[in-house]
Amino acid sequence: MIKAGKNQTIRIILIILEVLSALAFVISFRSFNTGNAAGFLISVFLLLITAFWNKTGRFRKSTVGKAITVFVAAFLIACFCYAGFLSFKMVRSCLNHPDNPNMVVVLGCQLWGEDPSPMLQKRLDKACELLEQYPDIPVVVTGGQGDDEVISEGKAMKMYLLKRGISEDRIIVEDKSTSTYENIRNAFEITDSMGYSRDITVVTSEYHIFRAELIARSLGSGEITSYPSHTDIYLLPAYWVREWLAISHYIVFGN
Repeated sequence: MIKAGKNQTIRIILIILEVLSALAFVISFRSFNTGNAAGFLISVFLLLITAFWNKTGRFRKSTVGKAITVFVAAFLIACFCYAGFLSFKMVRSCLNHPDNPNMVVVLGCQLWGEDPSPMLQKRLDKACELLEQYPDIPVVVTGGQGDDEVISEGKAMKMYLLKRGISEDRIIVEDKSTSTYENIRNAFEITDSMGYSRDITVVTSEYHIFRAELIARSLGSGEITSYPSHTDIYLLPAYWVREWLAISHYIVFGN
């Protein structure tokens, strides 16, 4: 009886945590992406397993049921370990702040009309902190014009920095890219032609830093440091999960 009661308590706790997890991803659906979709589906899948665990006991004891249970358990454990490893790397990359930055590279994000979205504003505001602290270093703003955008992200970012008082002669615009890989590749092509070194400080959202570093190193960067902006807490789970998928895509396909 004591063991059964303990198991029931554990199941209730798990169900509560899984429901809260699902709700966390639902809250971020206003900004729909693969992260909140995947996170919601995973949460619901785990919730169903927990909720119907007792009712599937007879099936799980069968030969086929045992095989499926072992496979699903091994798969979930592997996924959690992989996600944990990526999260560790993502967090560690955020802590690699510059002591003496050479050049700031700000990675693009969605626009709202001709203005940076709130997430992109956070990136630009963090870049301004460095640019005001180190008034002699240049900044590269990156991002092309999406199908739903009226101007390029690079142009909008330049306009924002000018309004913040950053001198125009410090701002280098890359306005042709459509992905993080192209952001960094095109930025290097421009700065190489201008005679700058490839020692860069990447400014982007905290979840994005690690992948940006991976890409920059693959493209032959010099020293890489980071100065991350912070994502609104209700959006962070969705973008964090989406980044796991994006990193995995980069590892497999290289872009």
